[in-house]
Amino acid sequence: MKLIEFIFSSFWHWLGFMAILYVLVQFIANIIVRLLRHGILRKHGYPPEHCDADGDFREPEVDDD
Repeated sequence: MKLIEFIFSSFWHWLGFMAILYVLVQFIANIIVRLLRHGILRKHGYPPEHCDADGDFREPEVDDD
């Protein structure tokens, strides 16, 4: 309860808490995304058949004959 009172006692305390909370949430979200990406790449390989080495969609090959 004292922590909440401290956070809401000043705008700057609240802003600092929000900044710290944002960094923490972003860090955890990045870890989760990277773990999921690792699992997908490990399961399916990279790049998929329909993509080039950068992961962009390949343009259809056109014969100029």
